[in-house]
Parts: sequence; C-alpha cells; structure tokens
Amino acid sequence: MFGINVKLICNYLNCNIINNTKYKRIKYIIYFDKKIFIDQQKFNESLLVISFKDYKVINIIYEILSKNISFNTILFTDFIKNNKDYKSNIINKINKIIINNNISLFCIKDNLYNVFLKLENIYKYDFPINDTSLITDIINYTKLYIPSTIFNQKDLNYKFYISPFIFKYNLINKASKFKKTILLPEGNEIRTLKAASICAKKNIADCILLGKIKEIINIAKKDNINIDHINIIDPDSIRNNYIEKLMYIRKNKLLNEYEAIQLLKDNMFLATMMLKENKVDGIVSGANTTTANTIRPALQIIKTLSKYSIISSIFIMLLPTNILIFGDCAINPNPNYKQLAEIAIQTVETSKLFDFKPKVAMISYSTGRSAKGIEVEKVHKATKLVKNKLPNLLIDGPLQYDAAIINSVAKYKAPNSLVAGKANIIIFPDLNTGNTTYKAVQRASNIISIGPILQGIKQPVNDLSRGTSIEDIIYTIAVTAIQATKYIKI
Repeated sequence: MFGINVKLICNYLNCNIINNTKYKRIKYIIYFDKKIFIDQQKFNESLLVISFKDYKVINIIYEILSKNISFNTILFTDFIKNNKDYKSNIINKINKIIINNNISLFCIKDNLYNVFLKLENIYKYDFPINDTSLITDIINYTKLYIPSTIFNQKDLNYKFYISPFIFKYNLINKASKFKKTILLPEGNEIRTLKAASICAKKNIADCILLGKIKEIINIAKKDNINIDHINIIDPDSIRNNYIEKLMYIRKNKLLNEYEAIQLLKDNMFLATMMLKENKVDGIVSGANTTTANTIRPALQIIKTLSKYSIISSIFIMLLPTNILIFGDCAINPNPNYKQLAEIAIQTVETSKLFDFKPKVAMISYSTGRSAKGIEVEKVHKATKLVKNKLPNLLIDGPLQYDAAIINSVAKYKAPNSLVAGKANIIIFPDLNTGNTTYKAVQRASNIISIGPILQGIKQPVNDLSRGTSIEDIIYTIAVTAIQATKYIKI
C-alpha cells in the first residue's frame, strides 16, 4: 500500500548506481518479459528488473522509453561495465533517455535468477524498520481509523507493549546516538566481520577488529565484505603495552612477567586489558570460543560490581509477538537463593536500559505453594528477598513457565497474581533449566535471541553463542553500546 524505498533494496542487493536523481518508493517488482503486457501505471510504481544479456528485452525497453512512457527505477542484472555491449549504440540511447527523464538506474553483476531469489526473501521475516518514512505513513494511515481519544491516550495497556520490530528499531536507534567503540577480539571470524561491516554502515557503533591486518583484509575481499571504515589492530603490535599493567592488576596472585606475556597471547585477555584502560567502551566475543574463555578475563581484570557477589547473564528473546528476557542462561550452574535474588535484581536493572517495565516471574516446577521441595523453597525465598529489596517491583514466584506467560493458564493457577500471565522477565532456578529452555525456544520458534548479555560487571563484556547469527551479533553490539552509557570510566 505504501511502497518500499528503493534505497533499502539497493543496499540489500549491494547494487551499483548508474543514475540516481532521488531514491524513490516502489510498490511492485517487475521481471520484464517480452511476452507480457504491463499496465503503464505500474511502471511508475515499480522496480523493473532486466537482464543486461537479454538484448531483445533491452530493445523493447528502448522502444517504450522512446514513446515517453516513464519508469520509476530500472535494475540491470548480469551487468559488466567493461563489456562491449555497455558501449553499444542502443545502451547509450537508453542512458540518455533515462538521464533526461530522471529515471533511477542501478546495476548488479549477479544474474537475474539469483536476484529474483534474493528479492523473494527480502523482508520475509522482517519489517523494514529503518524506513522511518514508511513507518510514519503507516502511523498516519492508522490514525484515520482509530479515534483520537484512544490513539492519543497515554495510560492504556498497549503503551506497555513493545513489539519485536519496534524493539529492534529502538535498539539500533538508541545505540547509534552514543557513538561507542566496541572491540571484537575475533577479528577474522566471518560472521563477526559481516556484523562489523553492517554496524559501520548503519552507524550503530565504531567497531575495532583485533587480528592480523592482512588476513582480515583478505577474508573481507574474498567474501565481498566492506571494511573500509573499520579500524583493525594487530594484537602483536600492542601486547607489550599491557604486560606491566596486567602484572599490577594480578599482583595478589603473584603474576610474573612470563605468565603475563602468556596470558596476553590470548586475544580475549588483551581485549579485556584494552577495556580496563578505557581504550574501548565494550567487548563482544564468543563466536569461536566458550563462554568460560570469554568471561574468565573479565572476572579477573574488570571484576564484579561491589554491590554484587556474582555476575549473571540474560538473553533478550524476540518472539514473534512479544519480547521476553530470560536469566540466567549462561553463567551460574546452581545459584543459592541469595544469588538467585541477585540475578533477578541485576536483570531488572539491565531491562530498564531498554525501556522495559519489568514484571518478573521466578520460575519453578510448582506454582505458589502447590508443591514442596528444596528447589521450590529456594525460589520462594529468593522471591521474598527481592520483594524486600525492591518493594515496588512487580514480581511473583514460584511460578510455572506456562502460568507466568499465558493468561488462560494463570487465571486458574495463580488468579491473584499481578504477574502471572503477563511476565516479561523470566528468572530460571538454575543453569540447566535456563540454558535448555532458551535454546529450545530460540530454535523451535526460529527467533532472534540477543545474548548472553553479562550483568553485574564493572564494564560491558558480552558473550556470543557459537551458533550465533550475523543478526545476533549486530544486536549484541548495539546492546553493548547502550550498556556502556551507564558505566563510569574506571
């Protein structure tokens, strides 16, 4: 109905520009075939995709253009500029008409079939959240059918709901405002490289890649990844700068020079020292290594905030129609009730960075006091402790998972609860439960899960699952940039 900005399509396909007076909006994508007739009106609203090798179609296009029938945008596939056909008489004539009539013209080396496949999947699972003009048009159109007394009311429940699309939009928008520098120690990892490239392009954060410069450049060239505006640091050129500093930090452990040198050969230790010295604002790592290897340097060098006894982790689960925060799914195997309470409090604090209105469910195999047992009692005591420390927080437990998030279940299992059926923060009783549940939900629902996001630590260091996607990494970088705003330089 509203159309999509051609710029988004060009960025998605990585097109080259031949003539672009202004990025326009299109409602249709037409793969031109000489056997069909297309209503002229559709040309004005369409992206016309033509193979540069199809000379018969190119002749037909010339004939149409010669009759002053205008197009919105044309995309040539199978395009090679140095090809002799590029300088042919008919192509020169088409170019002249296109320029004179302010028609946008783009080209791509890829063949017509591959472009078709890519465009078939564009926004299949996602909404173009960066197209602010489109979003504004949709809002204004919606206003026409919603009474202003409802649309402008400030205290309705829908104001507490943030869709996954809007959450992602807000996350990227918020991170880009802070201009934080995020260090990626796995600089030669392909998913990390692609994520860094996208972050640079969208100004989400200034990413620094740690690794051998020539190796990273070669990987980027091989996979056609643009890293022109990304800083690369060779770890060998800076390791010696941190030997004495690391020895001082670990003096209580009697760390000697040889041991410090050995530790700094690990890029994660080196990266953590750079963060400690405020050379960067945060770290994202873990695509190629375990969680333990990511957080060990952070615990030894950055250390836990003084008000907490542990660090913990959360995953932001972007479900199809809702957002949930899961904790702890990566760090603490079997927390006691005091530690479980800390995990809940840390999670509430983190959630507020992303404008959550926390409703916390403390999960167990029992709802309320319907069953007895050591694990149920642990959850009950943890919930009571959190209520004492944060009396205004909406929290309940023990709750079973279904009672926590499904209204129809909650009204039978916990009818008097202010949280049951409406929880948006889920605190699991142990790592076995949390890690298993997050992976089951993520894979079964085919959703984005951002994390593990570490909390309770003095400076932001965030882990990645080894099964992470490029999109997961991008959003974890954005989260890290936002986390960095609450930390005081130490």
